[in-house]
Amino acid sequence: MAKVSVHLGFTFRVGPLETNQYSRIDVDVRDIDTEVSVKDQMNEASKTLDQVWTVVREAVDEKIETVLDAGSTA
Repeated sequence: MAKVSVHLGFTFRVGPLETNQYSRIDVDVRDIDTEVSVKDQMNEASKTLDQVWTVVREAVDEKIETVLDAGSTA
């Protein structure tokens, strides 16, 4: 049985360009079984990723605000 994986990464700038501050989000879906319905596996992965994305986004937003606030007092 063959298994495949997929990786998606996204790097984005936070704050003013001159601060050179970036954040990165990476998502991996691993061990997708090619002998079972890929669509069903991806639907399950998508449900989980939606929940994880919400938590990660909130944490990243909080950290970005902290970094931007620290930079605005300098």
